[in-house]
Amino acid sequence: MKRSAGFTLIELVIVVCAVALLFGIALDRLLRYQELAERAALQQNVAAINTALTLRFAAYVAMGTPQRIADEVGRNPIHLLARPPENYLGELTAADPQTLSRPSWYFDAPSGDLVYLPTHRRYFGGFSEAPDSIRFRVGLTAPESPAGAPRVLPQPFVAANPPFRWEID
Repeated sequence: MKRSAGFTLIELVIVVCAVALLFGIALDRLLRYQELAERAALQQNVAAINTALTLRFAAYVAMGTPQRIADEVGRNPIHLLARPPENYLGELTAADPQTLSRPSWYFDAPSGDLVYLPTHRRYFGGFSEAPDSIRFRVGLTAPESPAGAPRVLPQPFVAANPPFRWEID
């Protein structure tokens, strides 16, 4: 008796299960890498803003007016960049985060916060629920000068308010 060539039903089920499992793993990896890319873009923009604030501070020190750096607190730090992020929506006064495109940045004029609206939020830590937005604010370091040491000037920085953890292993 000649056996017919082809797959049996069990072989077909095993192949379909293996392909589905590999597809699920690949999709999870793809989503993870998308979130890694979004986090990297966020960190790059925050680093660029911190660098711009440091350069502005250095310019004020060079002009002999370092006290003017306090004027940057509560202002939109995006104006310090040579080019705003491509997904910057501008200064908004009554923004509803649910209606804005993601991922994007905007400056919340009433609160003085720079706001980032993330697309992916699977890996946020320290929250009972992933935040809908991440808020940043320009602040000044507290000057600490030991007795007899030269005076240390407060330096500007931008930091998340409240702090967040975006941990992707």
